[in-house]
Amino acid sequence: MIIVVKKMNKKNILLTIICFSLSCLVFFVGYKKIDNPQELYRVYLSGETIGYIKNKALLEEYIDEVEGEIKEKYNVEKVYAPNNLDIVREITYNKEISTEEEIYQKIKNIAPFTINGYTITIKGIKVMSEEEGEFVTDDVTIYVLDKELFNQAVKNTVSVFVPEETYNAFINNTQEEIKETGTIIEDIYIENQIIIKQGRISTEEQIFTNIEDLNKFLLFGTTEEQEKYVVKQGDIISEIAYNNKLSVEEFLIANPEFTSENNLLYEGQVVNLGLIDPKFSLIEEEHVVELQTQKYDTKIEYDSTKLAGYEEVKQEGVDGLVKVTKKVQKSNGEIESAIITNTEIVKPTISRIVIRGSKVVPTVGNLSVWYWPTNKPYIITSSYGWRWGKLHEGLDISGTGYGSPIYAANNGTIERAGYTSINGNYIYINHNNGYYSVYAHLATIDVKEGQAVSMGDKIGTMGQSGYAFGTHLHFSIFKGYPFVGGYTINPLTFY
Repeated sequence: MIIVVKKMNKKNILLTIICFSLSCLVFFVGYKKIDNPQELYRVYLSGETIGYIKNKALLEEYIDEVEGEIKEKYNVEKVYAPNNLDIVREITYNKEISTEEEIYQKIKNIAPFTINGYTITIKGIKVMSEEEGEFVTDDVTIYVLDKELFNQAVKNTVSVFVPEETYNAFINNTQEEIKETGTIIEDIYIENQIIIKQGRISTEEQIFTNIEDLNKFLLFGTTEEQEKYVVKQGDIISEIAYNNKLSVEEFLIANPEFTSENNLLYEGQVVNLGLIDPKFSLIEEEHVVELQTQKYDTKIEYDSTKLAGYEEVKQEGVDGLVKVTKKVQKSNGEIESAIITNTEIVKPTISRIVIRGSKVVPTVGNLSVWYWPTNKPYIITSSYGWRWGKLHEGLDISGTGYGSPIYAANNGTIERAGYTSINGNYIYINHNNGYYSVYAHLATIDVKEGQAVSMGDKIGTMGQSGYAFGTHLHFSIFKGYPFVGGYTINPLTFY
């Protein structure tokens, strides 16, 4: 095998050297274009990158310096970045570095800045659902710069429901002992769980900075000005309350300068008509000993020897007097449950006895005589009238115990007996004279539809079925068919 080696002339050698040099130069230049990575901070807003900065602290200082308006509004010393702003250190080749002012401008147009404060969550608030027509539970969040502001506002709200003197006597264990009659508080507490967390608060939130606004919010659920009423000549508190869909208790709470519905008003006086919507449930447990007048019953004896229409009073009735000991639980000043624990007869009740002719028990009610629907003594925990902005169309009667008897208020026929989620076990009695009586939240129903009953007959037992707070009877009297064309009348007017 023969290898032929060609000689390179000087020209070829020179060209080879030049080409090699150019290749090295190209490689060297290309290599120099790859810079070393640098340490920067990537700025995220709501998870989206809005730029890179060299110094995280400088951005925070710039935000604090230029947001003087926020400092002045809330009287704070420092303003911080938004809660949804994240600044993360990175090693990157990125050369597009933003100034603190550029990042600030991007943030300002998108998200609110923050300040130090307290987020207070009150859990399990009872609120009336307009859609469902009943109470549901919800949470409320309050923002303050100083938690002592919240503590003081809570104390102020408590004093609306429990007089300061009474509250202090309970706290200091200086309540007077009950000798004959009276009331002592056994416990006071806020039913709701309250969670207080310190942290950054968005300046877009409603931040309470003065006690007056927070007092108003905790009591009325809003800081808006409450509706006012100018007293006219002859006005009394109960009528003003009723005409404006308030209970007397709600009126007194909205106007703490009054201590009783019997307080006198003067012409031109301005009163609040705000419907209270407290943002926590203050529970007050009381031990009460009181004297109750026990109204006499009217008993009718039928004499088959007397003609129909004959009537004679055999015995006049005399009211009795009973010393009642009871346990009462209030929620924001309203009685939520009541239990009678002891009774002592001070003066016995004497029934009124009327002799009537005819041996047939009529099914037509007598408007002049009505029978009380529960045992005695009893407690009316909620009267007929406005409460929570709605008309309470009857009486809530408690204190006689779960399973205690419920009686027909007058002669009549059982129109309906059944169950609904609101009324629970209920009974309608048609008194065959245009009037109907309604009994709700029963534990048991002891009659059937179409059955004839006489006043005083046992028709069921007291319970807590349906939507009810505590054991009680809801008792209503209607002129016309209940809830469909008929209208309610305060049952007490019949007794």
